[in-house]
Amino acid sequence: MMNHITYAVLEDVSVLQDIMETAIASIQQKDWYVADDREFIRRHIESEGYTLKYTTGNTIAGFLIVRHPAFAEDNLGRYLPVWTGETLKKVAHMESAAVLPEFRGQKIQKKLLQVAEKIEQERGTRYLMGTVHPENIYSAANLEQLGYECLLETEKYGGLRRKIVCKELARAEGA
Repeated sequence: MMNHITYAVLEDVSVLQDIMETAIASIQQKDWYVADDREFIRRHIESEGYTLKYTTGNTIAGFLIVRHPAFAEDNLGRYLPVWTGETLKKVAHMESAAVLPEFRGQKIQKKLLQVAEKIEQERGTRYLMGTVHPENIYSAANLEQLGYECLLETEKYGGLRRKIVCKELARAEGA
């Protein structure tokens, strides 16, 4: 069976939403994951970033939404010790990631993050940032293995505890 990672297209929105809902229904700790709506997914296929999907055979097994927040008020770059407008333009959010329960344990989230990191490196992104529930050892382990570090723990998404994590990408020569 062939596995591959490609960009999601608008025709995938419903499937991605279903994967998200299935993933949420299968976890005991409901505050570990905050679902996005179809409009959010659509925007991150069309304009505000991109969405990667992991396909095995004819099944989309998981996905990762990457956002380019620029000057948005919720840009996680505002948590960096020293930031400027230029810094905020160099931040990418590793947003929602979800994997169907029957495909968990295959490091799909980690593989999606690795592909996104390469894409962001080529774009000139400097900081990869995201949030993770402090007790979500699975997502936290994937992020830690890829070099993300916790900047702080705070409340996000209407009062839910989250670690703000960051990975600084190496600068290209002359950047």
